Amino acid sequence: MLRRRNPLQPLMLPTIVIIGLFFLVVFFFIPSEARQVKKVVDDFYTLEQEAKFSSSWELFHSSMQSHFSRDRYISDRPHTFMNHFGVDTFEFEMSRPKKLKNWKLYEDSEKMEAYEVVVTKTYRGTYGHFQFIQYVYVANEEGDWRLLWDYKEK
Repeated sequence: MLRRRNPLQPLMLPTIVIIGLFFLVVFFFIPSEARQVKKVVDDFYTLEQEAKFSSSWELFHSSMQSHFSRDRYISDRPHTFMNHFGVDTFEFEMSRPKKLKNWKLYEDSEKMEAYEVVVTKTYRGTYGHFQFIQYVYVANEEGDWRLLWDYKEK
């Protein structure tokens, strides 16, 4: 008994490979919003670890830049978190970004779409080993993801 050969069979394997490669390229080379958000938070706190406060300030949303002038931030940040605690740097971990549809910086500010990331900073210094937990928000501003902190009264 003779079997008929499927004329499409030789094309199936290359097609599956091409489709698989397409999805890998899309997944790894076209960053998702959540990956972009995580990268901004990671970049911000890495710069802070390295005491590059002028550069970390640049990653703030314009609302945050209005809240802290560059000069004030550059002088306050190391004074408060490094000098008082007797540390040179810190380690940090962050949660997965969680998308929020109607987040507000202040009670009376406009709602915006943002991602929430919980950052835990670990310090080891003169006064022992301790952690700070900070809720960080990241919103898209003119095509760039920018960092915000929450100033609402709770």
